[in-house]
Amino acid sequence: MGLEASWPGIARLPKALQAAGFEVGLVCFEKSYLATTRFYDRRRFWRSTLRGGALAGFLNRVVRDWHPEFLVAGDELTAVFLSRVFEISDPQGELAQLLKSSLGQPAALREATSKRHTIETARRLGLKVPASQWVRDEAEIFQFARRSGFPVVLKQSFSWAGAHVAVCRNEAEAAAVFRNWRRQSSLKHRLRHWRNSLMGRALGTRWLPADLTITVNQFIPGRPAMSLAAAHGGEMLAAVMAIKEQCFPNELGPSSVVRFIHNPDIRQASEKMIRAWGLAGFIGFDFILDPAGAAWLIECNPRPTPISHLSAGVGEDVCRALYCRLTGEPPPPMEPAAGLVVAHYPREQLRDPNSPYLTSAFHDVPVDDPDLLQKLSEIRD
Repeated sequence: MGLEASWPGIARLPKALQAAGFEVGLVCFEKSYLATTRFYDRRRFWRSTLRGGALAGFLNRVVRDWHPEFLVAGDELTAVFLSRVFEISDPQGELAQLLKSSLGQPAALREATSKRHTIETARRLGLKVPASQWVRDEAEIFQFARRSGFPVVLKQSFSWAGAHVAVCRNEAEAAAVFRNWRRQSSLKHRLRHWRNSLMGRALGTRWLPADLTITVNQFIPGRPAMSLAAAHGGEMLAAVMAIKEQCFPNELGPSSVVRFIHNPDIRQASEKMIRAWGLAGFIGFDFILDPAGAAWLIECNPRPTPISHLSAGVGEDVCRALYCRLTGEPPPPMEPAAGLVVAHYPREQLRDPNSPYLTSAFHDVPVDDPDLLQKLSEIRD
């Protein structure tokens, strides 16, 4: 299920879910990337407006018609919305029971969408995390920087795919970023958002109670890495890990080339976070591997990430692991195979049309999904 029509990351997952044994139903906007895949068994389109009550009512009707056993939130917007739907639903109703089984602890899922809360939870668990502080003005940023040194990293707590994350090398850069973000939350912008929510162009805060705080964080030099896990009832069932070899459109953006790895520290940290939050579904975490090889947890992506559909090819099939847990079948054999390098289509081609990865790595082009391939080919940034 997806509410973020412009996010392509979920669109490759239905094929992997079907291959794992699932019957797949899609709930999405008609113009989304998810709507173009041919790998589905049934499908419903949201209406064109983003009115929370109407969306919740539509979802309720879909659940009554389909009686699904599991629901996957395809993006952060959907994850926060579903946690809110759970709060206002009849706790004994079919929808609430589905959300509880599919999300784990819905309130914790919302916490996992917050960069600030993720770092706080990880720190309580004793995991290696950067120093971090919630800031309300520029003076607090400068005070933090005097202790940690520049560069620092500014982050809006509710954001994804590298948006609203900035590496600031001095006070002038930090002040400029902070002022720009503050302008975006000014009274004028809040009134515009309120008007858009009334017109059905955006979810109002009642239906999207996200963490809008800004944090300043210690900069950790090293290589960006990630994990993607399948979980149920707070138990991690399977996980894959990768290093970002290249990113696009900038160094903070989504990966364009990944190399799959084994890293016990990343696996252990992912497992501890999932257990602490009691989560279910597909959960991603971002890390930095410092020059000494230590893994620093920096944020959580509580939804499928762009490596989700690739896990079967590296010996730890997250989709099959979840299917076996839900059906009671014996878990699949795990034979992790590190070293596979994958170039994501079309991001690596956009980053560098002459990239050697396009021929030396596995170029992940969905040639068997022509409508999705066409829509992906229209991406420019």
